[in-house]
Amino acid sequence: MRLALPLLVVSFPAASSTHLLAPLKDQDAIYGCSWSASSPEIGPGVVLLAEADDSRTLMNIGGSDVELALVDEQGSLARVGDILERTFKAEGIVVKARYRVTWTCPEEDESCEVTRFDVSFDVTSGGRRQTAKATGDFGC
Repeated sequence: MRLALPLLVVSFPAASSTHLLAPLKDQDAIYGCSWSASSPEIGPGVVLLAEADDSRTLMNIGGSDVELALVDEQGSLARVGDILERTFKAEGIVVKARYRVTWTCPEEDESCEVTRFDVSFDVTSGGRRQTAKATGDFGC
């Protein structure tokens, strides 16, 4: 007796074909006083790294670590609840980031230099778009 079973073939698209954002390949590209953000929905590791003076900002977009230029900024990160909106660009890429402060250093702690935030990213590249939520911090 022979038993024939149908074969079911399932294919899944590669992560890079469905998502623009990924964790940075070089997780240590920037160190010291900086911005950083991570997102469990994107993957392990940081998805944004930037120098504190904004001279260099990196995100992995389309499978490559991309250097972005800050082109617009409105708001501040002075107090819990404050909103900072920033727009970054690279060739063919626009990243809009909306930061909301979730924690600041206690006033009595003069050695503390960190601000924590939630951030939402809206990334457009080559006609594709992805939004993602992350958490991070700014400081030394």
